[in-house]
Amino acid sequence: MTANPEQHAQYPMDQEAMQYGARCGTTTAAFLLVIPGSTLIGLGIGMLTSHIMPTAVIGFGAGMLLWGLIVALTK
Repeated sequence: MTANPEQHAQYPMDQEAMQYGARCGTTTAAFLLVIPGSTLIGLGIGMLTSHIMPTAVIGFGAGMLLWGLIVALTK
């Protein structure tokens, strides 16, 4: 697929979104993927062990910790 500059001129918001994504990239992706993902893993473990809320909260906390590590180590 080749880049067509005329096509990008029709969608100025796409260019702004790409620039925003380039600025925030890893921190936003980590926030949107790591925290909910680890919470769901904790929820699944909680369903297996019959302790849904405590393990979901532990998963959420682990996701926050991982997110903080990703942000700190990528800067």
